[in-house]
Amino acid sequence: DAHSSEYTAEADERIKFISGFSGSAGTAVVSFTDALLWTDGRYFLQAEKELEPGWKLMKMVATEQFSNYLLWLKAKMAQKTKVGYDPILFPAKRVEVITKDLADLQVSLIPIEENLIDKIWTGKPPSPIKPVMVHDVKYSGCSTEEKLQKVKALLNAKKCNVIVLSSLDEIAWILNLRGGDIEFNPMFLSYLLIVFDAKTEVFLYSDPAKFKDPTVENYLKTLDIHLLPYPKIFEDLKTLKGKAIGISLDSANAKLVQAINIKENTSIDIQDSIQVLKLMKNTVELNGFRECHKRDGAGLVAYLAWLEHQLNVLNRTDITEFTGAEKVLEFRKSILNFQGLSFGTISSIGPNGSVIHYEPHADNCKVITNKEVYLLDSGCQYLDGTTDVTRTVHYGVPRDIEKEMYTRVLLGNLCLERAIFPNNKVVNGSMLDMYARKYLWEVCEDYCHGTGHGVGHFLGVHEGPIGISLYRKVPFEDGFVCTNEPGYYKDGEYGIRIENQMICKKCEKNPSYLCFENVTMAPYSKSLIDWKLLSKQDIEYVNAYHKKVHDTLAPLLKDDPIALKYLAKECEPHVCQAITDLSVSYTHLRAHETSLHLVCRLLLEKKKY
Repeated sequence: DAHSSEYTAEADERIKFISGFSGSAGTAVVSFTDALLWTDGRYFLQAEKELEPGWKLMKMVATEQFSNYLLWLKAKMAQKTKVGYDPILFPAKRVEVITKDLADLQVSLIPIEENLIDKIWTGKPPSPIKPVMVHDVKYSGCSTEEKLQKVKALLNAKKCNVIVLSSLDEIAWILNLRGGDIEFNPMFLSYLLIVFDAKTEVFLYSDPAKFKDPTVENYLKTLDIHLLPYPKIFEDLKTLKGKAIGISLDSANAKLVQAINIKENTSIDIQDSIQVLKLMKNTVELNGFRECHKRDGAGLVAYLAWLEHQLNVLNRTDITEFTGAEKVLEFRKSILNFQGLSFGTISSIGPNGSVIHYEPHADNCKVITNKEVYLLDSGCQYLDGTTDVTRTVHYGVPRDIEKEMYTRVLLGNLCLERAIFPNNKVVNGSMLDMYARKYLWEVCEDYCHGTGHGVGHFLGVHEGPIGISLYRKVPFEDGFVCTNEPGYYKDGEYGIRIENQMICKKCEKNPSYLCFENVTMAPYSKSLIDWKLLSKQDIEYVNAYHKKVHDTLAPLLKDDPIALKYLAKECEPHVCQAITDLSVSYTHLRAHETSLHLVCRLLLEKKKY
């Protein structure tokens, strides 16, 4: 959309209308002879199912000849070809890159003011007009006045006195306002212009109809925020003179940047500066994450317990992936501070679990049984935080290979969670990514998505620019919140993913190092764990986590006997069996050394056992 949003309002779902593809990441190129869609590994299977006849899926992987659309344009476009684009939908930086890459071919980019898809889209949904609400400082932990001072200090360092913002999460965060224009994302379509002169002036561009609540009107008046019509930003930018204007070329659309009169002003690329400010969660926000995950975990466990009871006690055969997703929402709706889902629930049984971003539909989904692996990836928006958690279960007897792969995914998850690394503003997501893949790589397996993403505080469930993947280069710092979600997907058979949310924080023993705190509260699936693959330390770590989960959730589930029984069963500590590995044997012998033990130790050291 015009704000580089990952998720969009229905009125902006142009790729879905023209191609059928409904994923959150994709670029379409249409010529007189071709209709091509590029997307990443999360959506390969989904795109193959959804793309309408005449469309070709182009996979964004390095091994493909045309791994991105620029390579295709350079190979297929004749000299002096004209390529049209909508300047309000393309970030300025991307337009700049495309222009440079195609310059040698004398291929020119032509801005098209009237979107061509909109011209043929009959029945196009109207732009949303959802009411805006104030996000109370008791949840945000920082007032708008304080945030404006932080922004001012940042701009002073960059020698700017004006900032133009178009990213919806940045605007909502600075103003402590939330909306509902985009499903699952508590934001509202808007632009923000802040002028830091002798007096700070704040201009908010949005549909005034969204701000009719008296509390919101009074809030804007108290802060002296000028509310103006949404499209007026383009006119007002042209009137600025003698300003040093900070704007992110990575997120601001080309039309917005082109509206700045560079003869009268200086334009400075501030990149992800505001996003990084927003990433640094304050104490109130971090405690909010911890508290909302407790309540959210209770709702999730109540659902998983209910589902097991329905399948294995009542022997029901009519619960589908869709009705399962509806049921888990039902359990969470009554939770304190609930505001809605944070994304469409991924409720998938068997082969559908191998479709990474699968979402069931009432008229096209499978029945949930106790014969296959069930993957549930779900989350909610709460006033005090945003949740995103995945649990994979099997309510029957899993196959050995399913147990092995689940356990390898779990070990990768735990390995990343226990990582300790220097607090030096150098260690980034690409360096941490290997921790989660280690145990899959040991058997030459992998997964084709990132290991983790940042999470907003009652904002977008995906928050950049941090993340854990090969391509994430932003260093981790104290106060960042991200997910930890390795997985394994056997096409056409099953999918496995285990996802927790973690707070990055200073190590208690040494604050010059960072570590992670897992705030997700939901037990792992004990029936899917191959305990033989876990070390004694791994087993103790899982047992300690399960004790914490049980002690935290049991009081919240005291009125649900089915959930309490399930929680007790899944959190029961695993008892280590007889000594199973050399390292444990060696430790045991050294601790109880006698003459006989000494002989045994010498034999062990020579591996003559």
